[in-house]
Amino acid sequence: MRTCRAAHCGAPTSSRFSPHCRRHKSRLRRQGDVEQTAIRRSELAPYVARVRERIAKNAHSPLWGHLDARWAALAISAKDTASNRVQSRYQRQAAHEVVNLDAECSARDIAITALAMFMFWSERPERFLSDAAFRLQLVKRVRALSSRHSGLRYDHRASKQERVYRELSPKAGMIVARDLTAAFGGAGLQLAELEKRDQERKQAMTDEINQALRELV
Repeated sequence: MRTCRAAHCGAPTSSRFSPHCRRHKSRLRRQGDVEQTAIRRSELAPYVARVRERIAKNAHSPLWGHLDARWAALAISAKDTASNRVQSRYQRQAAHEVVNLDAECSARDIAITALAMFMFWSERPERFLSDAAFRLQLVKRVRALSSRHSGLRYDHRASKQERVYRELSPKAGMIVARDLTAAFGGAGLQLAELEKRDQERKQAMTDEINQALRELV
């Protein structure tokens, strides 16, 4: 019997062709890595707040309008792809996701979430176990802005409805991640650099004050 390749897991593989057990195979598909855990909304919230603060401090910057326009162009392209039977099913599925997001969410909210994810990645790279894991987590957090990423299912045993997550195939997810990265990745990493610079300035000022206090007689 073959056992799962995931560290410290001795469970049998899901099939003779799979290197992982059912649990780790599902996590790889949904999270991007067999050990990756989902990025929670509460984890991302501080970065979202910092992006919003940066926008408020630079309200007249043309950058925000350019990012909105990038999403608008992406949505227009997705509408064409979604109805194009020549495209692969993964490309059409990815395009439908973008169209659904555009129908429910503002371009600014999508941009803010994506920028926050890139800031998170820059400051805490250890939280993402691989590039694939980051990309799928990026898509999951952006998809969470829309109510269409989940649905309701009736649990007969518990006699109540429960919310279930509608999975996006990993290949389609990677296509959406590629487009989000092209639209917002560069700006997100630049914002991360600005945040780092500001933190270094604050720390330098604190160090100067502390040094001055030590020199008092």
